[in-house]
Amino acid sequence: MPRTFKPPATHRVYDACVVGSQLGGVLAGALLARRGYRVLHVDHDGMGPSYEDRGWLLPWVPALLPSPRLFPAAEAALQELGLLADVQRGLEPSGPDLQLLLPRARLELARDPARRTAELRREWPADAERLEAAMGGLAARFDRATPFLAAHPPLPAAGLRDRWALGRALRAAPPGAEGEPGPFAGLESHPVARGLSVLARFLGYLDGEPPPLAAARLLGSATRGSHRIPGGLEMLREMIRRKIADSRGELLGGEGGAAVAEGLSFDGRRAAAVRVAGSKDDFAARVFVLATDAPAARRLLPEAEREGRRGRLLAGLRADRQVAAVNWVVGPRALPPGLGDTSLVLPEGGEEGEAVLLQVSPARRAPGKGERQEGVQVLCAAGFLPAAARDQGEAALLAWAARLRESLAGALPFFDRHLLAESLPLLAASREKRGSRLMPHPLYQVAAPGPLGITGLPTRSPWDNVLFAGREVIPGLGVEGEFHAGLQAAAAAERLLGKVARPR
Repeated sequence: MPRTFKPPATHRVYDACVVGSQLGGVLAGALLARRGYRVLHVDHDGMGPSYEDRGWLLPWVPALLPSPRLFPAAEAALQELGLLADVQRGLEPSGPDLQLLLPRARLELARDPARRTAELRREWPADAERLEAAMGGLAARFDRATPFLAAHPPLPAAGLRDRWALGRALRAAPPGAEGEPGPFAGLESHPVARGLSVLARFLGYLDGEPPPLAAARLLGSATRGSHRIPGGLEMLREMIRRKIADSRGELLGGEGGAAVAEGLSFDGRRAAAVRVAGSKDDFAARVFVLATDAPAARRLLPEAEREGRRGRLLAGLRADRQVAAVNWVVGPRALPPGLGDTSLVLPEGGEEGEAVLLQVSPARRAPGKGERQEGVQVLCAAGFLPAAARDQGEAALLAWAARLRESLAGALPFFDRHLLAESLPLLAASREKRGSRLMPHPLYQVAAPGPLGITGLPTRSPWDNVLFAGREVIPGLGVEGEFHAGLQAAAAAERLLGKVARPR
């Protein structure tokens, strides 16, 4: 009886292996590949730029993207990859820049100070000057922090050398004075101040009141013009990931199918190889970059490492809440006149837990699932959920979606009549996409925050050749923090590989 030939397992060796699909890790892999290293990316938890439900391609969560030129790390990295112009062209400006929908007021926070002042005078004539001065102070703080971040300081500072470098950067370009009152001091109870404070939770990955530097960067960039990009942050990640292949790196998983990392093997304090489900090959690397959430990264460790002192570092962050979304596909007449592309809806009393971030975008059909319908829109509405909400079952998630709909009744009084489909990513996304089982936007509590209050895991891990580059490294800066983490992970990898990082 003939026997099927099975080729022997091969031993593949790379300079760097990125495990996980968060933006910072993918960016680090693309930069290393561009610089001539042999890179492998394992799309361990990639979600793809959208998910499909009943023939519609829908977003995971709303995505507010400022111009990458506002972020030093993003501009430097995208320029090096040759993507800066492409990303700039792909951004669709929100009209207006940002809208606050309050129980008795509708405010357009335009980037133009004159237009913004006119809006403030229309709604709050007695407070308009103080509010505009506060907005100006927020912009000034954003500008003041830019030279500090342009120096690419080590965040967080993990050792003596890092602490010296961070100290030099702080002395050369301090982002703010210690104990300096916030720009909205004395106006904390005003609806505008409350709304912006809540908005920071939607833009960053830290729970609770944002530290001063986080507030300055998150809100300062949002009020200078918000943009949409088809597919959101995941599409941006896909653009960067393709650059790994363009530079002769290798990709496992993604559009061609799943690639699930089963675990890492270690030789003492060094990671030796990653095992990938369904593959007999052995994927070894000199440096490993982990770009997945800490609980998922911890599951990749051998039991002895997972429960040991080094593995417990990954338990230093926890997420008790998450930002989650509901998508509504609606007909052309569903939206009231004057509704902006991106709005923050704040309920009576300004309770944070009932706030909704709403983003409107043209509806897209999945290939082969029908023609595009003119004027049909997707309303992607995000709110706050417990981290373990999925464990509470489908009925609890549907009840939350119903409450979200009720909270929007004042802003969208007739959209139920034109509703074509409702979808929750937490329920509808394919289980074949491993990333769909994770939180698309966790909100972390950091056990030991750094001196600026914005950092979490160090780039250099307790293992000699393992680096962290996920959103947990600098959760307080949101997307900007992910770019910064990716840039510094690439530089750290070059040092480990024996090559000095190129000047930027």
